[in-house]
Amino acid sequence: MNNNILVEVKDLKKHFLADNSGFFKQKAGVVHAVDGVSMTINKGDTLGLVGESGCGKSTLGRLVLRLIEPTFGKVYFNGQDIYDIGGEQLRQMRRKMQIIFQDPYASLNPRMPISDIIGEPLETHKVASGKAKEKIVLELMREVGLRPYHMRRYPHQFSGGQRQRVGIARALALNPELIICDEPVSALDVSIQAQVLNLLKELQWRYNLTYLFISHDLRVVKYISDKVCVMFLGKIVEASNTEEIYKSPLHPYTRFLMSAVPEANPRFRNRKRTILEGEVPSPVNPPSGCRFHTRCPLAMERCREQEPETIDFNGHFVACHQCLA
Repeated sequence: MNNNILVEVKDLKKHFLADNSGFFKQKAGVVHAVDGVSMTINKGDTLGLVGESGCGKSTLGRLVLRLIEPTFGKVYFNGQDIYDIGGEQLRQMRRKMQIIFQDPYASLNPRMPISDIIGEPLETHKVASGKAKEKIVLELMREVGLRPYHMRRYPHQFSGGQRQRVGIARALALNPELIICDEPVSALDVSIQAQVLNLLKELQWRYNLTYLFISHDLRVVKYISDKVCVMFLGKIVEASNTEEIYKSPLHPYTRFLMSAVPEANPRFRNRKRTILEGEVPSPVNPPSGCRFHTRCPLAMERCREQEPETIDFNGHFVACHQCLA
């Protein structure tokens, strides 16, 4: 294994039984949330994972952290299969992998002051307690831009941006190597988003952190990521370094996502946009062949029948029959 690779995902799958509860009973099916994903994340890099809501991004992030168990596949962290360990070995590995959740309102315990929220991982993993823990908590608060007098305040006494800073401080408490950022700025105002993104970049440089940055906002991903993976209906359809994928997107779905990004410059607001038509596919019953073919304006008969292989164009990976036509 390449020593520069921190995380390696191999053919990862997660299938859920569909919920058939409710008044109108439906036949139970299987949701193909993540369906054969392979990728790597290099040490010190930020890998942006983009796609529409429901494509499996957050599920993939939780699989990488082993917050949920996979249906099939492997995840290697520093060369160690995280699904092949348990007990104290797993406990030690969990210290190296943390998560920042999307909703700063729901991810913090409203009954705990932020000093206890930030310090809880230190107590759980028996790193520090008492005065030693308080000293570390104060340092973490300073790192994310919170004041010492904030220590005894509760989450409801903070703004959304401040709450997300608390979440970031909590994720840093155990000095991790990998942080999963699951839509960390989507619930914040645009002006606050920039502050939090700049904080994440500064902390990454300072602590040599590695990020898996999950988002549906391509502008945010372009700003913070070194590499980008585009996900559609449980699969990675395109992956490359950030500059290349924004300059020359190859997959029709990626080009659609780029076209949908709002343009700040008034001169370009009337530019031609790609409008998707056709049937929206379901993860319970994904279409045969290429999963995007029901909405792709370039779809051929081959796209409907045969699943495309991932092709490597000098480090720019894409799964599309059109790229071979």
